[in-house]
Amino acid sequence: MFLILLAILSSTGILICFKSFEKFKIEILPAIVINYIIAGFLGYIISGKSISLQHIFEQDWLAFALLIGLLFIVVFFIIGKSFQKAGITITSLASKMSFIIPILFSILYFHESVNQLMIIGFTMAVLSIILAVYKPSNKSNKIKHLWLPISLFFGAGLVDTLVKYSQETFLTNGGSALFSLVLFAIAAIAGLISLYIKNRSLTELIKLKTLIGGSLLGIVNFGSLYYLIASLNDSGFKSSVVFSMVNIGIVSLSLIFGLFIYKEKISKLNYLGIALAFIAIIILAQ
Repeated sequence: MFLILLAILSSTGILICFKSFEKFKIEILPAIVINYIIAGFLGYIISGKSISLQHIFEQDWLAFALLIGLLFIVVFFIIGKSFQKAGITITSLASKMSFIIPILFSILYFHESVNQLMIIGFTMAVLSIILAVYKPSNKSNKIKHLWLPISLFFGAGLVDTLVKYSQETFLTNGGSALFSLVLFAIAAIAGLISLYIKNRSLTELIKLKTLIGGSLLGIVNFGSLYYLIASLNDSGFKSSVVFSMVNIGIVSLSLIFGLFIYKEKISKLNYLGIALAFIAIIILAQ
């Protein structure tokens, strides 16, 4: 349970960093690049081994690390576009509900057993997220932009599914730090290429507040992946339960931080969502 809590805290830290970027006027793309560089560096330190390119190329999981690293950048751009075009509520909902995909994958592909209590817990988890992220809006979203949150739903779900497959197939006996190193290094390279394509100066990367914000984001970003894999390996819970608990924990903790730190308004439905989330966690922990 402690590993799951660390995964929740790390992932919530990502959301807090993005919220702080807005407050301190830190440009997101350069900070994202710094974040991936720092996250990759942490993977290098924690791996505790001399790493050579030959050793990396010999890893069975290399193709999956490359794919996940590229998907990190793609999903990031989809999130930004979806917030702008489709709206905050539906984007948040699509992002949080994507945990359904790795759960279904774990049950169907790895044949994880499901009992009645787990079904009740999953149902409450889905309902709690819907209620927790719901925000009334006076503006109706245009139909033509709905492909963005739909793409986000499947993209974010695919990332978690690939992480689950890699963990189950290649990382049960260790190696998650090196896996994370390669994954984040690929994402950093893709981010640098994005800066070049957008004609952004690399000097933006060495601005003090960008370095600080990006570094903090990199620390919690690395922790979120590292502890998620550790939770899947060593928490003692089925992966379907881990994904459910981590996601509803992130949503609930984010709302609590928003309420007390950023003084955001939370509706009665949001409070109900938080309450259901804790009940769902208790049920799933059984």
